[in-house]
Amino acid sequence: MFYPKGSNTDRYDMTPIYARITINGKRSEFSIKRKVLLSKWNSDAGKVKGTTADVRELNRYMNSIRYKIQNIYEKLSNEETLITSEGIKNRYLGKNIKQKMLLKIFQNHNMKVEKLVGKDFAPGTLERYKTAKNMWRIISN
Repeated sequence: MFYPKGSNTDRYDMTPIYARITINGKRSEFSIKRKVLLSKWNSDAGKVKGTTADVRELNRYMNSIRYKIQNIYEKLSNEETLITSEGIKNRYLGKNIKQKMLLKIFQNHNMKVEKLVGKDFAPGTLERYKTAKNMWRIISN
C-alpha cells in the first residue's frame, strides 16, 4: 500500500509518499522519493486524485512499484524461501545484491588472463594488467 507520511494539519504542504509491505502482520516501509499534496491524496484508493499528466505519471509510477514488489513476492515464493516484508523491501531496493570490490574483479580477470598467456595473451599483456591492478590498489588506499 502507499500512503503520504506527514502531518495532517496542513493539507497544502508537500508530503513524502511511502510504500508499506506487510507480511504476516510485520511491516516494512520505504520512501518512493516522491511527494504529494495531502489535499490531492485519495486514502481509499491509495493514489493521487486528479487527471493531470503529473498525477497520471505518479500513479503509474506507484503501479510499477506495486508490480515489481508482486513479482519479487512470486519469485521468492517459487524459490520456496522465507518471505518477509523486510526481505522483499531489500530485494526491491537492491540491498540483497552482493557487490564485488574492484580489486577482486581485477584479480579474477588477471587469473583468467594468466591461464591464457601463450594462447590468447602475450606475457607483456599480463604484466600490464598486474601493474594496472597494483596502481589501482595504491591510489585507492
